[in-house]
Amino acid sequence: MEMIGIAFIWLGLFAAAFFAWYFFIQARNKERLALIEKGADAANFFAKKESKKRFSFPWMKFGLLLCGLGFGLGIGLFVISLPGLERSMEDVGPGIVFATTFIFGGIGMMLSHYVDKPKSTEV
Repeated sequence: MEMIGIAFIWLGLFAAAFFAWYFFIQARNKERLALIEKGADAANFFAKKESKKRFSFPWMKFGLLLCGLGFGLGIGLFVISLPGLERSMEDVGPGIVFATTFIFGGIGMMLSHYVDKPKSTEV
């Protein structure tokens, strides 16, 4: 019985992803048809856009996020393993681990924002 529930969860996840993609494509096509009816040139839809910033996967941001999550997990596990606190940490121990993980993960994301920020060219 438990496997059926997991199968439904995965099926729902893939169905949601598929329908999100389907409705995105459908909305894009309706928008394009409306623009063509108003006289817009269809070649504009497929023209290469000149972007000032080239796309690159944010490896630095991803790495700093993972480092922050790992550091927070380590700190949380260290705090709940301190001697003399075992009895008081029985109820709040997992919460501390999750809290420090999210706090340090957020710090890692903020740090990655400032690291990846474009440098000003002012002299």
